[in-house]
Amino acid sequence: MNDLVRPAMYEAYHEIVPVARDSARPALTADIVGPVCESGDCFAKGRTLQEVREGELVAFMSAGAYGYTMASRYNTRPMPAEVLVSGSRFELVNAREAYENMFAGERIPGFLKS
Repeated sequence: MNDLVRPAMYEAYHEIVPVARDSARPALTADIVGPVCESGDCFAKGRTLQEVREGELVAFMSAGAYGYTMASRYNTRPMPAEVLVSGSRFELVNAREAYENMFAGERIPGFLKS
């Protein structure tokens, strides 16, 4: 919901692939959901992909800069990282926001201090 809201808002389709592909693993059909634990935090329903284990990464293809501009810090989640991919080349173009930076500019107003 905070990293890529397009599927929740209007069922936008993004190919989802395991970062480490292994053709020896069985394919399965599953719903791909996010970490926010809300009914709208669903990236894909009934999608077939290879079995993915806990801690492994998946890539959401064709998310683009539009996806990042719609991202938010909803539910105290840092802004996502962005990776630009061109064929077999890739590079991190925007690092994931550090949790500490989310609050670095915040101050408690003097009139609230005792």
